[in-house]
Amino acid sequence: MGEYMLAACVVLGLVAVGEVISYLTKAVVPSMAGALILYVILIWCGMPQHYPETVGFTTLGDMAFYMLCVGVGTGVAPGEYVKNIKSVIMALVSVVCGMILCVGVGGLIFGFDTMLSGAGACCGGGAISAIAAITKLNDLGLVTLLGVPTIMMVTVDPIGQPIASFVLRKYAKKLNAEDAYLLERAAKVDTEEKTEKRLTFRGDEYGSPENPSPFFPAWLPSGLDKDGVVLLEMALAVWAGVAIESLTGMSAFLWCFLIGIFGCTIGAFRLELFDSRANSSGFLYVLVIGYLLTSMNGLTPGSVLAVLPAVVALIVLSAVGLGVGGYISGKFFGYDPILSAAGGLGIMFLYPGIAIVSNEVSARMSRNDEERDFIYGKVAPSMYIMGTTGFLFGLVFTVTILLPLLAK
Repeated sequence: MGEYMLAACVVLGLVAVGEVISYLTKAVVPSMAGALILYVILIWCGMPQHYPETVGFTTLGDMAFYMLCVGVGTGVAPGEYVKNIKSVIMALVSVVCGMILCVGVGGLIFGFDTMLSGAGACCGGGAISAIAAITKLNDLGLVTLLGVPTIMMVTVDPIGQPIASFVLRKYAKKLNAEDAYLLERAAKVDTEEKTEKRLTFRGDEYGSPENPSPFFPAWLPSGLDKDGVVLLEMALAVWAGVAIESLTGMSAFLWCFLIGIFGCTIGAFRLELFDSRANSSGFLYVLVIGYLLTSMNGLTPGSVLAVLPAVVALIVLSAVGLGVGGYISGKFFGYDPILSAAGGLGIMFLYPGIAIVSNEVSARMSRNDEERDFIYGKVAPSMYIMGTTGFLFGLVFTVTILLPLLAK
């Protein structure tokens, strides 16, 4: 019991120190990135590597990742994808630009198979896509390519989050310099319009967080749809996603994401199950971070050096491709190009990184709670929609379409 409690304190301590690092750096180094980097330093200095496994994060974290995919699918109301179709196209452009640079340009130098094995992790979902790629490569018998996605899985968050955070801070500073918060608040007072809202029989607005479906009322009352009930819903979605994978061969991560969207569309799920409904999202975040910690145990200075050139190339090329793709497409569609570039970069690490970066930048760059909500309301839609749809595109392009070609 003593060793178990020590292991729990160490892992939770890493998460806490990551939060402190984020606070002190004003989200330049997000909390997850700080925890992962610190863990690598400690195990290289001799700290035992079994602490995350002793606490049970290996098995629970695996389940949490699938639940995370379901949560990502419920992160945006289905109608928002239609309303923000330009953001969906911007995500597609960003992913295509990132893939062209990583696989096309990088493949000429480091080999197309090597770059493709890690392209999903940096161009469409970070750790989740990396795990999906590792699973697919194992199924295809291409075990010699596992090194790159394994390294990418544990480096794309610590590196990608600070880059996106830096760009997003530029946008937040721009809002502050323009006094956008005060101007919008004044405009709302002068020009507030009353619009007729479609309500369910419970009084919830269609397309709202309480009733994300634009067509059907929520299946369960809001007071019941929380805590253990939500965890059961997510577990059933994971079970369905894994079952569908066995029938179709397509990644369960992809199916869990699509089930999340479908559940919101038909009224089975409410918005942001992973965050606002389960009341255990903090613990699930710790499980996810703890799972990532266990995946770093095989990371040695030698293994890092062996694939370091390819990993560096992947990170640089994907950051340039995603950022430039987001910037150019955002400018074309009349969006703020700095924000759309940050949204493109968010595709690198997906969730919970997008939520962490959006929340932490909003908190660190605001002067009060109202301004924090204003900044978050400005950055979150683009970050979430570009991130989630970019994850979908990246996973389809790499794990579903391109990786199987390597076995032929």
